[in-house]
Amino acid sequence: MSRSLIWYFRRHPLLYKIRFSLLSKKVTFDRIESFCYNNLNKTTEIPEIYFELNSLIFAKKEAAISDLDKAKQIAVWLRNYTKGGPGLGKSSDSTLRKMINGEGGVCSDFSQVYNNFCVINDLKVKEWGLKIASDDLCIKGGHAFNEIYSKELRKWILIDVSKSVLFYPINQTVPLSVFDLIHLKKEKLEISFSSFNEKTILDNKRINDLFITSNSSPFLITNYHNKTYDSYLNTLKFMPGPFIHGLLFLIGKSYFFEFPK
Repeated sequence: MSRSLIWYFRRHPLLYKIRFSLLSKKVTFDRIESFCYNNLNKTTEIPEIYFELNSLIFAKKEAAISDLDKAKQIAVWLRNYTKGGPGLGKSSDSTLRKMINGEGGVCSDFSQVYNNFCVINDLKVKEWGLKIASDDLCIKGGHAFNEIYSKELRKWILIDVSKSVLFYPINQTVPLSVFDLIHLKKEKLEISFSSFNEKTILDNKRINDLFITSNSSPFLITNYHNKTYDSYLNTLKFMPGPFIHGLLFLIGKSYFFEFPK
C-alpha cells in the first residue's frame, strides 16, 4: 500500500475525527484518579529489551531513591539516548529498538515506552493526551505525556518525558498533577515549569502553547493492554497500523480516550 494511502487512513482529517470520536468518552474524576497502566500490564508481560536497557539506566546502584527521582532518571536516559523523529506507532519492543537506533520517535512513542519502564521499576504510571483547539498547525495535532505516582509525596505528578519538564505552582517546590494543572488554569492562576534534564534546551514558547495558553482538553488513555497490542502489531506488521487498530476496536480490545467530566 502506498504511503499516501496509509496517510489517508491514518491522518485524513475526517477519518481521524471519526476514529477519535469512537474512542472518546467522558468519565468521572474518581474513575481517572483510580486508574493506572500497571493494573493492566504486569512486569512479566513487558518485553525483554526493557529489562536489558533498564540495567543501563540504573547502572549506579543507589541505596534508596524516591519515586520522583526514579521517574526523572528514566525520562532523562530515554531522552538523551534517543534522537526522536517521525512517529513510529509500532509494538513496544519495536518502537524502543527504533528509537535507540535513531529511527524516530514522537511524544506518543516516548510515552508508550516510558509506561513499560515505569512498570518494571514499580512506578505507577498513566498516559495522557492533549486535545487542542487551535489554528496553529504546530500544536493542533495535540501532545502526549505521562503521570507518575509518588509514594513520598502521596500524589500523582505530571511528567513530560519528550520535553523533560515538570510543572509547578508559582513559588512552590511540589510538582503539579494533571488535575492540579486543570484547576490552576481554570482559576487563571500562574503556572511555572522547569526542565529536569541539563542536556535539553527548554522550548518555553512551545510548552506554554501546549499546556498553559492553549484551549486544551486532557484525556487519559485507558484499556491499553501492551501484550495484546504488541502481539497484533508484530503478527500483522505487513498491514498498515490504522487497520490493526481498527481491528482491535472491532473485536473490543481497543484503548480509549477518557475525558474527565
